[in-house]
Amino acid sequence: MANKYLNRKFTLRESLLLILLAVVLCLGLYFGLVYYPVHTNATKTSRELAAVQGEIAAAEDEQRKYNAMKDELNSMDKSTVMPQYKNNEQQEVLRALFETIFTGIEGYVINYPSITSPSPGVRVRTVSVTFTINEANKGDAVDVYHKVKSILSDLMSTGYRCSMQDLTLAPSGGNDLEHATEIQVTRCSILFYELDS
Repeated sequence: MANKYLNRKFTLRESLLLILLAVVLCLGLYFGLVYYPVHTNATKTSRELAAVQGEIAAAEDEQRKYNAMKDELNSMDKSTVMPQYKNNEQQEVLRALFETIFTGIEGYVINYPSITSPSPGVRVRTVSVTFTINEANKGDAVDVYHKVKSILSDLMSTGYRCSMQDLTLAPSGGNDLEHATEIQVTRCSILFYELDS
């Protein structure tokens, strides 16, 4: 009985439905087996490419910063010196320099929290400085910002090999740092390098 239905000729309507079913089946197979996997892989690859490009950009930026620091170190004023390590004597020399830099400024605080030896033959003296500059004690500087900038520059230009480790400024009374009427240097750590005999 099933043979009777399969051996007969399909009507035009049945033929069209079978062709439509075959087309739908082929499209379904194409989308399921080809289009969606390829599209998913392409999207995933695009995301991975964007992540890798971001990592490359970050690495290039780090390389630029490294090269800039290296160039700065190479062009550093070679007239700076690394004195022999003598704990109390060098601390008194630095104290005298700082008193000169902070002439006319009340309430500055200088601490000598630590001396470390990061590598053989070198000692690093950490000096922490906090101070406040406002309209009353800016002296003959153009404004508070330029006075703070001048002091920080003087601290780094003592003639001794040094580097600034961190700096935190708290401006008040203006829209930004350059227009502030008072600037507090709440944290400033400077590393002074000394030769260890």
